[in-house]
Amino acid sequence: MRRILHGAVLTTVLLTCVRHVPASEGFGAPIKLTRETPLREVVQRPEAIGDEPVLVRGRVADVCQRKGCWTILQDGDARVRVRFKDYGFFVPTDCSGREALVEGVVEVKTLSADMARHYEEETTGGDPAAVTGPRREVSMIATGVRLLP
Repeated sequence: MRRILHGAVLTTVLLTCVRHVPASEGFGAPIKLTRETPLREVVQRPEAIGDEPVLVRGRVADVCQRKGCWTILQDGDARVRVRFKDYGFFVPTDCSGREALVEGVVEVKTLSADMARHYEEETTGGDPAAVTGPRREVSMIATGVRLLP
């Protein structure tokens, strides 16, 4: 009887712990790629990647505080803004600090001063007044995002 009671208590404790472990969350299309491209490679040589989709991993450094319609993915010094294909999905506004897998296409563009200010307004601790002109940005258009536990 004692062994059964001990087993039941242990099972209850384990199930309680498992219930509190955050599950990974998917947004957009399921991720299909399996080979990861280092984020630093994407940032350093975006033109070499071309129009082919890539899979990158990094930590969510920031997210649009209005809707979750973009995020900044970071790995060390490498950072990219991730927007979502066709404005078709968003991520939670409280996902900063989570590790994420992102599948999508890399693009390099020059943001107008107005657009750069807009992003600064939506950025945690952003300073729109610090934007003095256009900015070059390496970004990704994501088809799928998986936030990891």
